Amino acid sequence: MQAALDNKADMLSTHSDAEDTGMSDEDYARFVKATIRKVDWRVLPLLGTLSALSLIDRSNLGLARTVGMDHDLHLNIGSRYSVVSCIYFVPYIVLQLPSNLFLRRLGGTHWLSFLVVAWGAVQLAMGFVPTWGVLALCRVLLGTFEAGFFPALVYIITTWYTRHEVQKRLAAFYVVSIFIGGFSAIFAYVLSLLHGQLGIAGWAWIFIVEGVITIAFGIIGWFCLPGFPDQNTFLSPEQTSFVLQLVEKDRGDSVPDVLTKEKLVQHLLDWKLWAFGMGLSADMFFTANESYVGPSTTIDYLRKNKSVIQGTASEPLEGRAGFLYTL
Repeated sequence: MQAALDNKADMLSTHSDAEDTGMSDEDYARFVKATIRKVDWRVLPLLGTLSALSLIDRSNLGLARTVGMDHDLHLNIGSRYSVVSCIYFVPYIVLQLPSNLFLRRLGGTHWLSFLVVAWGAVQLAMGFVPTWGVLALCRVLLGTFEAGFFPALVYIITTWYTRHEVQKRLAAFYVVSIFIGGFSAIFAYVLSLLHGQLGIAGWAWIFIVEGVITIAFGIIGWFCLPGFPDQNTFLSPEQTSFVLQLVEKDRGDSVPDVLTKEKLVQHLLDWKLWAFGMGLSADMFFTANESYVGPSTTIDYLRKNKSVIQGTASEPLEGRAGFLYTL
């Protein structure tokens, strides 16, 4: 505890006010603007892209189903497809909180990069599954590795900004994520056209190519992910101190304190936490339904060709991105 407090004092010891730095008001304003812009460009685009990959990799099951996976793996027998779809969410729900506990201990950059590469490898393996049972196992592993990813992203973003600033940044991060994810259906259709290449089915190419892309971004993340402000390597000492002072003055948690049972109970009893959680659950319910059931249901009712179905599957996500941008 004392070591954490000493470390916090050391990092906040470099003054960043205009008078303390010897800068003129104009130079200090440029310094502040340049620092915030640098943080924005380092944090939001990459984390938004990784979040989009997470969304794509967990929801492309419905798209693969429409181009032959249902037939090849006999998912149309009984409730097999429902089992494969739903089993992902068991570890995804159970492991979110425990995964975040490792975040500070292992470091944001290392932990997030590991999760991205791990679920990318599982996604790649899904292109080679011989039976629906192995596919279900892969979905369990996918949910295991993706469980701590989204909570970690949101947590990391909030550590970089004040309460007033973080709302706009979270919206920008989410817009980037769903805008990129909105094109996943069109991309899946293009990949399905590789059917027969190297003796691999079109639906398998969707998992293989998207898994390789995810692994590549996970490796990039190892070198480029921002981590936490007190652990960052891309800002100067003066810029780091400035960011930490802003957060410290705003809410007093620029550097994490010790987690105690009392603090955990206090937050669990906060009604706002549960209200936001229920709101997010409602949003995710309809999103998951659209991703897993939408493509095949649309085919059954409209009897259109697959290219039209997968193309129209991108429309709801793009509409959500535009709506969020206007808020």
